[in-house]
Amino acid sequence: MQTQQKNSTEDRGKKRTKISEMNVNIVVILVLFVEIWGQDETISSWEDYKRIFNRTYRRPFRERRSRKAFGANLELVNAHNRAFSNNETTFRMAINQLADLSSHEYLVRYIRMTSNEVPEDELREHVASFGHQPDIPDAIDWRQEGFNTPPDNQKSCGSCYAFSIVHSIEGQIFKRTSKLISLSEQQIVDCSGGAGNHGCAGGSLRNTLRYLVSCGGLMRQQDYPYTASEGKCHFLAPLSVVNVSNWAILPSGSEMALAVAVATVGPIAVSINASPKSFQLYGDGIYDDRQCSANSVNHAMLIVGYTPNYWILKNWWGERWGEHGYMRLQRHRNLCGVANYAAYAILSLQNTNARDAKMASHPCA
Repeated sequence: MQTQQKNSTEDRGKKRTKISEMNVNIVVILVLFVEIWGQDETISSWEDYKRIFNRTYRRPFRERRSRKAFGANLELVNAHNRAFSNNETTFRMAINQLADLSSHEYLVRYIRMTSNEVPEDELREHVASFGHQPDIPDAIDWRQEGFNTPPDNQKSCGSCYAFSIVHSIEGQIFKRTSKLISLSEQQIVDCSGGAGNHGCAGGSLRNTLRYLVSCGGLMRQQDYPYTASEGKCHFLAPLSVVNVSNWAILPSGSEMALAVAVATVGPIAVSINASPKSFQLYGDGIYDDRQCSANSVNHAMLIVGYTPNYWILKNWWGERWGEHGYMRLQRHRNLCGVANYAAYAILSLQNTNARDAKMASHPCA
């Protein structure tokens, strides 16, 4: 009897050992499966990314580098979006057309804006003053008013400064006339070197406005189309459709002045800090990254509206970035330096002899 019990105990022990071994094997298999599945998923997502964004790489090392950047960005996006799900942030990040770029590549290709610093005497001359504080709406969105043009794409040309000023002028024209008109960014890219801009290598809002005042005229997009490259200046004064007579900048750091300008002047060009990885991979929601410093600005965008809680900004990276090419940015903290340098052109829409004479004495090329 004791021998039978002993054998039974040994059998149960052997069964437990076998079950434990099976469990270990199952765990090992599951771990291997998860790792393999994870690798396959990364490969699948990379292939999907290339297909969706029409990516081809001529050399294997370039694809390896881009795939490495993509993998790191995918991991960052997933981690951030888990925080969003836990209500730890108010915006989501996304895998977009910039997701195969490292931070360095992103900054070199897209963030090329030069300094907007204005000499003190020039600052006093051009700073905007709205006199007594006008009554403005709590919220405004110029897109809802009809200024709803498709998102543009500057591509790999550092021309954000041209897009921001040109679209601000288009917005002012719409506010005055209720007409949508497309003006030429390429004219500024090609022709404003004499004012201190550097074509696709970057420029500033101030230099762009100075160029337009000295030149006087701005041509239509259809007459001077965008090429995303710098070429010879082909400005033709008879084809200009708007005269820039002067320009104004807003008091630095004043979000209140910025809101007044957006409500009373129209869409306003701003400089912003676009360096953070969260900016590069912004998906949707109200951007609130506290790491986005106001101390340095390096990209130009357009404010098309605001609410009590956020600004509405238009970017130039196509409709697959952000909210169909737009961003909502938290208000009241001068986040990313959004109010540090805001500027707009002062327009005269009529062709005049004085303007023509001015252009004759100040060549726009």
